[in-house]
Amino acid sequence: MSNNLVEWAKTKKFAFLSPYSTPRGMSNYEIVNGITGVPFTFCEEQGADYYWFHDIKNCTHEELVEIFNKYDYWIYPVYPEYFRLLLSLKKELQCKILGVTDIQTHTLSYWSLDDVSLFVEAINAYDAVMCTNADEVLTFKGCLSQPEICAFTGWSLYPDELHSRFIKPLEERDENLISVGISNPGDFNRDLLTNLSVYKILKQRFPALKGFMYYVTPNKVDGLNKVLQQMGIRDFTLVMELDYYKAMNFLSLAYMAIHMYTFKVVGRLTQDCAALGVPMVGTVANLPNRLCFPNISVPDYDVEKAVDIATHLLVDKHFWLKTSNYANRVAFDFYGLEKTRERIFKLLTIAKIIQ
Repeated sequence: MSNNLVEWAKTKKFAFLSPYSTPRGMSNYEIVNGITGVPFTFCEEQGADYYWFHDIKNCTHEELVEIFNKYDYWIYPVYPEYFRLLLSLKKELQCKILGVTDIQTHTLSYWSLDDVSLFVEAINAYDAVMCTNADEVLTFKGCLSQPEICAFTGWSLYPDELHSRFIKPLEERDENLISVGISNPGDFNRDLLTNLSVYKILKQRFPALKGFMYYVTPNKVDGLNKVLQQMGIRDFTLVMELDYYKAMNFLSLAYMAIHMYTFKVVGRLTQDCAALGVPMVGTVANLPNRLCFPNISVPDYDVEKAVDIATHLLVDKHFWLKTSNYANRVAFDFYGLEKTRERIFKLLTIAKIIQ
């Protein structure tokens, strides 16, 4: 079935509305930089034409209609800032709009009623909605007049070799090296204080431990260093942005990871750790944690339990191996490219996109 998706897409013209700067309308084969990799699942060979939202949003209405109708399908993120543009064009579009979610689902609770109303109106303008977190599906279905157009598809890990080449045996990992959370350009800090609180207690138990936060963007360095100093965090390194392959190689050196993330998101870091066999102590709020690391997922903000589980991983190699091997199998099976394509093909068939 997964090959059917690729064969079907070969005869179609795809565009992607990107949150990142990209030359207007240029074909792109990118597979790993967050949500910008989603078109690869459809268009492995020919790629899709990328458009930067902040570049085209100020085009005239006529220009936008012309741009959109050059394509058969738009992969259009379910982003709040994109909603009004979609609604302004929808009646004149001949193309189909395929939504992919990367929304912080829990933040809907903080929206005003006007914004909630806009969300309900906008999500009904999509022709299909590919959810990347299963926890959001039933909420989104409840907002849709045609709930069958929405389903959990997940976010693919892409070709197996992207991770498999970097998997390291236990003896090649640094038993004192711990990955702690992740940073990015956005305003939110991804439960930084909880992550650091777990590390701080572990450091007291195991003085030789050293931590790192990787993929730190330049705008976060000063603020992170200030918080680290205020909390008395020692032996901790901020690893700046890396090429994805270098990032995977670096992450694969870690003995374990801590990411007490309470957001309802895709969970890319958890997927990466699972594929690399790096046990991640995380929360039940994070779907990939529940799927890949069921025995080391804890209730939100349960620092004490997280510390105890991390301690178990550090002192019990059998437990470490069992956890690592299970996560690795689930990651490649459930989040593998072929499995993800099968889920997408099924959704698009039910939504009558593929007939």
